[in-house]
Amino acid sequence: MGINGVPSWEAEPLVAAVGETAVWTIENTMEFDHPFHLHGFFFQVLGADGQPVRPLAWKDTVNVPVDGAARFAVRYDNRPGMWMFHCHILDHADAGMMGMLQVVR
Repeated sequence: MGINGVPSWEAEPLVAAVGETAVWTIENTMEFDHPFHLHGFFFQVLGADGQPVRPLAWKDTVNVPVDGAARFAVRYDNRPGMWMFHCHILDHADAGMMGMLQVVR
């Protein structure tokens, strides 16, 4: 298991800057749903049209269905550092479905 085809112990951290807003797309090609969790930052889930899903809500976890995708917008506020993201099924995270996000000034 891994993210972007790479297990966590081989992956390079993703890099983002304080104040940046990013749109993440998480795709699931496995046989079961994966709840994707981002530490340290809340995000808004986006619909297929790119608009926030209603009702508006701040999330830190989004379900990614089988053969589906989830998109969300996240703004990296003034908290630089190393932050983890992973499948919230901890056996999956332990098997490699996690990564690190380095937020820099």
